[in-house]
Amino acid sequence: MRLVVILFVFGLLTACSSPNECTSQCADAVCGDDGCGGSCGACTEGQTCEGGLCTALGCGDGVLADTETCDDSTDRPCSPASYCESTNACLKAVYTGSVTTCDASCETTFTEACINDDGCCPSLCNPQTDSDCRPVGCGNGVLDDRETCDPPEIPCPESCPNDDPCKTIALTGIPEACNAACTVIPITACYPNTDGCCPADCATDEDADCLAAACGNAIVDIGEQCDNGLVWPAPGACTPDCDDNRACTNESLGGSSDTCSVVCSFIDVGVCVAGDGCCPAACDSTTDADCDAVICGDGVIDGLENCDSMIPAGYPGACPISVADCDDSDPCTTDTLVGVANDCSALCVNQDLACGAGDSCCPASCTTANDAECAALSLCDTYCTNAMTYCVGANLIYDTIEACQTACQTMPVGKDGDLTGPTLQCRIHHLMEAMNDAETHCRHAVEFPTEACI
Repeated sequence: MRLVVILFVFGLLTACSSPNECTSQCADAVCGDDGCGGSCGACTEGQTCEGGLCTALGCGDGVLADTETCDDSTDRPCSPASYCESTNACLKAVYTGSVTTCDASCETTFTEACINDDGCCPSLCNPQTDSDCRPVGCGNGVLDDRETCDPPEIPCPESCPNDDPCKTIALTGIPEACNAACTVIPITACYPNTDGCCPADCATDEDADCLAAACGNAIVDIGEQCDNGLVWPAPGACTPDCDDNRACTNESLGGSSDTCSVVCSFIDVGVCVAGDGCCPAACDSTTDADCDAVICGDGVIDGLENCDSMIPAGYPGACPISVADCDDSDPCTTDTLVGVANDCSALCVNQDLACGAGDSCCPASCTTANDAECAALSLCDTYCTNAMTYCVGANLIYDTIEACQTACQTMPVGKDGDLTGPTLQCRIHHLMEAMNDAETHCRHAVEFPTEACI
């Protein structure tokens, strides 16, 4: 009887150990524990499993649901409407939704339309299309930094007359930005067809207009040094011997009057040597016997003479008689006669007017920084535009146009056509040449050149 009981218990334990005895409890459930160590399924993000079914989470439950833009219980908190504000007139901010519904959002858009007086100057607008693009200071009647005009007190040019076929004069800038100016660009390139200009370095087979230069027509045409149709000593006539009537210079003549190409060169004699007919200014009768022979009225300028009274008017070395003889045709200089012809001390002194005098002149020694009339010429704009355009890479002069403008303010303006000398006009000339030969000419146009514009 005891044996039978033991067998029954052993048989029961064996039946309950079978894996087929566990039945899943999922039924209609789509999520949760199946009762057998498994799962009935998983819910998507933003849902939770309740009673075997997936239900959406709510705002503030710590889960960022598909329909939510934020949730304060997550790492993406909701910002209040006060945070959606723009201090940039060109940036519009619009707040939608709310913190309580976890759908708060701030949408920003940039203004692209050119609209007057909205405080915004979009990138594609300018002072002509949008008054908000007007520079600060423009319209105050004062010529501020980088302004070339300030209407109506300082009118802006409306046109740029041009009677020189070898220059391009363009109206740049706009009155609304107070930067309108006439920019002068010399024409240096040879052009095979007729444009009315024969640049100085062009040959007749390179530029059709150079053929029009007629030696002997009594006009010093472009490419000519003189014209044999004029009678010496008239201005522009070809000198026959380059004689300047000075005892202390050695003259040499190059070119030919037949081709209107006469060029003179002079070398001063500075050594006290007896018998050469010269008494240099630094010598006297004790160091140079020729100084005893200095006579005012002998037709030769020697010693401390500035002229000689026997040299006919119009010839080199003739003594000026009146201030009219000293007129250099430059409205930006004062013309003065000092000394007298009788003792050969007469001398013309042509001195630049004072800088910034409000005299409608830009004297050669003034700069754009100390004379408003020089600034009105906008030469610095021409200089810097060309420097940044033609002198790049290995020939770079300035890193920024601002650095160029700063350097330009200190350069004496000089005269149009300067080929040498430390002037802005000389640098502008070489920058135009740099268009065709940057390696040679960019170094002539730097702030502190070591050749050409020195």
